[in-house]
This record gives sequence, structure tokens and C-alpha cells, in this order.
Amino acid sequence: MNHFKITILLIIIMIGIVMGKSQVNGFKYVQSSGGIDEYKMGSNGLTVLLMEDHSAPVATFMVTYHVGSRNEAVGYTGSTHLLEHLMFKGSSKFNKKRGTAIWTVLQNVGAQINATTWMDRTNYFELLPSEHLETAIAIEADRMRHAFLNDEDRQPEMTVVRNEFERGENDPFDALDKNIWATAYQAHPYHHSTIGWRSDIENVSTERLQEFYDTYYWPNNATVTIIGDFETDEALKLVKKYFGRHKSSPKEIPEMYTTEPKQEGPRRLSIKRAGETGIVGIAHKSPSGLKEDTYSLQVLSKILGGGKSSRLYKKIVDKGLATGMFMWDFPFKDNGLFITYVFMTPGTDHAEVEKIVL
Repeated sequence: MNHFKITILLIIIMIGIVMGKSQVNGFKYVQSSGGIDEYKMGSNGLTVLLMEDHSAPVATFMVTYHVGSRNEAVGYTGSTHLLEHLMFKGSSKFNKKRGTAIWTVLQNVGAQINATTWMDRTNYFELLPSEHLETAIAIEADRMRHAFLNDEDRQPEMTVVRNEFERGENDPFDALDKNIWATAYQAHPYHHSTIGWRSDIENVSTERLQEFYDTYYWPNNATVTIIGDFETDEALKLVKKYFGRHKSSPKEIPEMYTTEPKQEGPRRLSIKRAGETGIVGIAHKSPSGLKEDTYSLQVLSKILGGGKSSRLYKKIVDKGLATGMFMWDFPFKDNGLFITYVFMTPGTDHAEVEKIVL
């Protein structure tokens, strides 16, 4: 009987905890996993992930938009990446004319700032003293819907991105990697690199970038993540204060529906350039990162090619056939690639390395 009462009491306590979380500041509590609490803003669908860590007086604030190069098409490849650059040029409340340029405001409070673009997502993040967390939240919320996108800024940023593209073209590894993806995917947009094709970088219009921004940069297509020294209730209040001003997208966020046709045999490519650098890249199609098999492949990559103690390292590098190698699974939203790269010593035969890897 006592055991029965204790069980009921524990159930009541757990229900109370969940109900309490679900009503915090207009957010719906979704779930907890690994110390991370997930909430959903009821008014606009914004997802919020929170993880308190009070070991140091700092916090990281990040906004991830669920849009990447997979959402591009021929004619505007690289738009996600170019748009990422332009997002730092200012917004309605944070701009040079008002003396509140994004970089200046954040650097004045000791923040480290960056952003990245990849196949499936784009993220913007700040690491800063936790007492200035509100500053990062205010900036990211403002540029979510009020970023300044104009041709005056696009032209110089296009040059910056084009220079980045050219550096990749002149790097043997980057050139091989880009061509491997282009060979592996014939229909799916993973076939073009995140930086895009040169002609698209140079010619995409500001109007096209604005359209891309207005299609994907909405609360219901974004996830806010906060990690560090903060209190959950206070953080949610700040997120609601600034991001709660935005409505969800007026139109449904478009899905990328192209699937890659079944591959009917091995595909090979060879790139010949001046110099002695020889690289072998061998890629296999791998499951979506949403599948459990991706964890097994991550472990396998460490066993076979994860450092000096790995099996292939001993067979290839330790025997003098290569100066280095690595293996990695790319767990994307759709099927990715499991790739082995070997950086050969001069005089090594490609076929010999390929035979060992396969």
C-alpha cells in the first residue's frame, strides 16, 4: 500500500514538472534529452533548445535556419552562402547609420561572432559574457526579418565570396572534393558545393537573394539554441520579447522534393593538374543522418581511418604509401557520402591505394 502511494506521488510530481515547463512564457515544453530542454513558441512556431551550464559566466546564442545549398537550384547556387555574408551588413535597428553596426555592438561587449553555411542549414552564433545575452538575442531577432539587403553591399561581398571560390579551385583537395560530390549526385542538389558555381555567384541579383531570404528566414523555419550561464525562465522571456514580434511565414516553407535516382554502377573521375600532390578519394553512398545507421558509420570511420592507430592508417601511411589520410561519414538530411581521402607520397600508384581501401 505504501509503495502504491509513493508511486502515485511520484507520478503527480512528474506531471507537475512537465505541466510547469509546458506553460513557461507562452512556450510549449516538447521534450528533454541529454540535459537539453526543447520548447516551441506557440505564436510563431520557433523551436528553442536550452542547456544551462553555470561553470563559467559565458553563454552561446545561436540561430539555425533550416535552409542550405540543398534548397538552391541552377541559376542561384551559392545564394545561401552569399546571403549569410550579407546578413552582417545590418538590419533595421542595428546598422552603421544608427551607430549600431552588428559587428561593433557585439565586439564592444566582448563577443566572438561567426556564421556557417552547409548543405542542410545556415547558422549564426555569438559566444559572449552571459550578462550581455540579451544583446545577441536582440540582434538575431532583428535580422531574422529586417535584414538590409541591397546591391551596394552585394557587389563587394560577391567579390569576397568569389575570392573564396577561387582559393578552393586552386586547392587540390577542395577541387577533388567538389568533383566527387558533383559525380555522386546527378539529380539531387547535393551535387553542387555550398559556395556555388562561379557564374551564379557573380550574376545572382539582389532581388533573387531577397526572395530567398523572404522564403526561408522565418521563426517556423528556425531553431534558437542557448547554452551556458543563464536561467531558463529568464532566457525564454528574452526570446519571446524579441522573436515573439515575428509572425510565422505567410506561406508554407517549400520542401526540396528531388530524390537521387538509384546508381547503376561505379562512377570514376580523374583530375590532372601540375604538381606532385596525389590524392585518392573513395566515396560510398551512406544513409541519411536521421537514420540510426549513421552512428555505426561514425564508429567505423574511427576504427578504419580515425588517427594513427586506425587500421587503414597502419596499412597505408605507416608503410610509406601516403603522408596522411582520413575517413568520414557526412550525415545529412538526405543520403550522404562516406568518404575516404588518402594523401599519397610522390611515386605512389593510385591503384595500389585504392585496392587497400576497397
